[in-house]
Amino acid sequence: MNYRELITQLTPQRGAGEARAIVRLVMEERFGLSQVDLLLGKDTTLSADDRKDFEKIALRLLRGEPVQYVLGFADFFGHRFRVTNDVLIPRPETEELVRWAIGEFADDDSLKTREQGGSILDLCTGSGCIATSLALAFPQMHVIGVDISERALAVARENAASLSATNIEFFKQDILRPAIPDSLSPYAPFSIITANPPYVRASESESMEATVLDHEPHLALFVPDEDPLRFYRAIADLASRVLLPGGRLFVEINAALFEETRQLFLSYGFGDICLRNDQFGRSRMLRATCD
Repeated sequence: MNYRELITQLTPQRGAGEARAIVRLVMEERFGLSQVDLLLGKDTTLSADDRKDFEKIALRLLRGEPVQYVLGFADFFGHRFRVTNDVLIPRPETEELVRWAIGEFADDDSLKTREQGGSILDLCTGSGCIATSLALAFPQMHVIGVDISERALAVARENAASLSATNIEFFKQDILRPAIPDSLSPYAPFSIITANPPYVRASESESMEATVLDHEPHLALFVPDEDPLRFYRAIADLASRVLLPGGRLFVEINAALFEETRQLFLSYGFGDICLRNDQFGRSRMLRATCD
């Protein structure tokens, strides 16, 4: 099989444009061949070992595995993050959440000093893409990332180290537990809290792409239909106790539950609640201020 044949075989599964983009990414990142090189036929000069590697990659892609897992990385907010199937693949709307948080933080000097609660907390940190991006954007601040998965935390720590983010720590924590973790107490109150918790209802899995459903961690994706806001309730409760007065909370949300999520944060005493749409016009992000 060559790269053209792989594009052809991937097209029914991914669509022509995405199939081309995936294969070109693989050829450039794994084998150092640009689009011009491919047009010039330089893929025919691959070594025997490289051809074997290509066949293995092709098989994984044709089985529906996301290219980010195949290559072992995803680009996010100008940085390259290692990803495994223990963590979600970072997505564009999460970049928007980070951009939103950085913009508000940069514009409000009252949130920046440690004496006034200058730490940042990222809940359900996964690969650490949010926490590490914030740590790199604000090297004078201390960032804490928490997750329930030890395997995810191992990936997050590796990413922070590879990107030289020295002002960050990661802790294992089940945020559904009501007590404030001892690991967080020394850093509270926090200026900003971010979170991308599980929010996909189990019934919504029927409409999800197989590349997500079959390969990304269900622990980080799904919530029961009968209690879809369980993580937001826990986040609101924790944030109401450890967020600096005037501090900001930024979360990704289920677009189908944006009004219910907004009302939940209002019920916990948060104000100045603002919803923001993703690139497809869906309400996917929420910011709330601790009164």
